[in-house]
Amino acid sequence: MAPTHRLLPAILCLAAAAAAQITPGNLVVLRVGTGASALTNAGTQVFLDEYTAAGAFVQTVPMPTVLNGAQRPFVCSGTASSEGGLTQSVDGRYLIAMGYGAAPGTASIASTASASVPRVCARIALDETIDTTTALTDAYSGNNARGACSWFGGEFWTAGNATTGNGPSARHVPQVGSTTSVQLSITTTNVRRIDIVDSQLYCTAAAAGLFGVGTVGTGTPTTGGQTVTPLPGMPLATGPSPYDFFFADAATVYLADDRTTSGGGIQKWTATGGVWSQQYVFTPGVGVGCRGLSGYVDNGVATLFAITTTNGIVKVVDTGAAATVVPLAIGAANTALRGLRWIRTPASVTNSGAGCGTTVGTPLLTTVGAPLAGNAGFELAAYNAPPSVLVLFSVKLGDALPVGLPVPGTPPCVQAYVLPDALATTLADAFGAAAQPLPIPGGAALGGTRIAVQAFVLDFGLTGFALPIGQTDAMQIVVGN
Repeated sequence: MAPTHRLLPAILCLAAAAAAQITPGNLVVLRVGTGASALTNAGTQVFLDEYTAAGAFVQTVPMPTVLNGAQRPFVCSGTASSEGGLTQSVDGRYLIAMGYGAAPGTASIASTASASVPRVCARIALDETIDTTTALTDAYSGNNARGACSWFGGEFWTAGNATTGNGPSARHVPQVGSTTSVQLSITTTNVRRIDIVDSQLYCTAAAAGLFGVGTVGTGTPTTGGQTVTPLPGMPLATGPSPYDFFFADAATVYLADDRTTSGGGIQKWTATGGVWSQQYVFTPGVGVGCRGLSGYVDNGVATLFAITTTNGIVKVVDTGAAATVVPLAIGAANTALRGLRWIRTPASVTNSGAGCGTTVGTPLLTTVGAPLAGNAGFELAAYNAPPSVLVLFSVKLGDALPVGLPVPGTPPCVQAYVLPDALATTLADAFGAAAQPLPIPGGAALGGTRIAVQAFVLDFGLTGFALPIGQTDAMQIVVGN
């Protein structure tokens, strides 16, 4: 397999001018090693390398190597290929990784006790701010810390193994800065990757009872006693070697397998009647498997990116079983490429405007279902409105909130936001709640789209000009991929 692009030498990467922002639509790859010397099982410096989706190198973000107050150094083993998983928080604002809170050069890093070498959940914002204060002393002692995921970057779910019985499974970390965690399951060990998809926690493992993708409890559990349930049809016995996974939709999942024999590469699985079956495998080359995996879906077609067992980055557009795997880049000598993510556009909601009191209080305007991410439908909602009054939701596509204008005859805080593209009228229920669905069609190109929203609460119990507006507000919603 001839690469189309080769990594710059590590010394040039470090000398390159650092950009101030990781760009949505690009790839970020977790790299272990500077390239200066051969990799060993000692703690090794970690970098996040950014590429365009075409494989052109953009920049390097080095992870910390020294203790700085509560901020820990962050290293991985140079030779433990199971480590270095990378995820993006569900809201899209952070990259999440897991490693060790020790200086580079710490011998046999995976064999250290977590009480003395904590396992660190690293949170990297897209503005390249790094937090390594979450240093667990009770997780994965004597073995590999492999990966983590998060909703909003404020709590974590982790994956790893252990030899001393303190958590060879999925675990929950309650908040940033925690030093302890909760073991979610005692039955499934050797957990390799973990992530949240459509509000459900999933993991991969290579242990008795699961050699594929499984759910961890229901939703995103935070207490022990959970069951890891294989997706029906996934392998249960030794053979496969699963790592990262990417759900294209509720019935399609792609799975990285690092076997260098038949079955290794990027597997496509689909569900029919709730039972999953493998459709075909994209193989990067003879005897080449994959570990890191990410992608996006646009107009129903999945584009996938993967890290290979030959230290390369590849891409494939799933147009069918015969689709070509295209090489994008290859790691420099004495480095190891581990996890990767195609960077989704972060989702956010910005509120502006002031609320006005009504006959029953000040209504609350919000979105239902958190976080607002993924091209999926969501609802606009108004709560604490006077029962059985009208709530008008207006929606406008645009790059900024529309201009607010005062409404004559209404309280001073009321503003009308003009030029809506859509307007829906909803009658508040007996509890003063009203909600309006607002679907977002699928399509990676919609990532970053800004939607201005306003709700008018028309309270007929008030006196004033025309139909008195009890409360209005405005939001700007940024759609995530």
